[in-house]
Amino acid sequence: MTPAPAEPTPVVALHDLHYRWPGQAGAGLRVPTLTLVAGEHLFLHGPSGSGKSTLLGLVAGVLRAEAGSVRVLGQALEKLGGAARDRLRGEHMGIVFQQFNLLPYLSVIDNVLLPCRFSARRRARVLQAGSLHSEATRLLGRLGLPEDRWQKAATALSVGEQQRVAAARALIGRPELLIADEPTSALDAERQQAFIDLLLQEADEAGATVLFVSHDMRLAARFARVASLTELSGVAA
Repeated sequence: MTPAPAEPTPVVALHDLHYRWPGQAGAGLRVPTLTLVAGEHLFLHGPSGSGKSTLLGLVAGVLRAEAGSVRVLGQALEKLGGAARDRLRGEHMGIVFQQFNLLPYLSVIDNVLLPCRFSARRRARVLQAGSLHSEATRLLGRLGLPEDRWQKAATALSVGEQQRVAAARALIGRPELLIADEPTSALDAERQQAFIDLLLQEADEAGATVLFVSHDMRLAARFARVASLTELSGVAA
């Protein structure tokens, strides 16, 4: 009898996750279970303060859970030291946080290329198809950032423009997991749609998993899976 094929390793797997914010007396954020497989696109919504950004920080390994397990690409983050978590994040995750985290002394192009400086894996993926510069400019162009902005310092850009630069940086090198925290909050409706189109197209081409957090339910229709963090976890009042 032919054995059944093994189940693929989930890209993200949370089990009995607990997190309490510093100084909080209540139960905090609880996620009994959440699993995302390769290529899955999840739109996660919830009211302000429900813990959406915290959950992304836990999945990215920026925060550490009080209890429970966070596994990304088979790696248990709670068992990894800081350097190993940084390496996993840099090699395999593209992240758009609300603060953008652009380096103010670098140009737009150099900010986009940062992941390729720190990750040989992502650099090699870009070079398979062309040059680093051409891939960075392709992404910026797709996101509608004018060419006359590309050599400017990040601080010379508007908030909406900085958000697009952060998005291009997350996408470069085709990481397996894309994490986006309110990535369209500073964009107008047209730019929002352009961003979603690019994000999902790039993810599909790379077979990447997308964990997208937003309170803007107008965007939810573009995602195959939609979930409420409040229903999923429950947050102490």
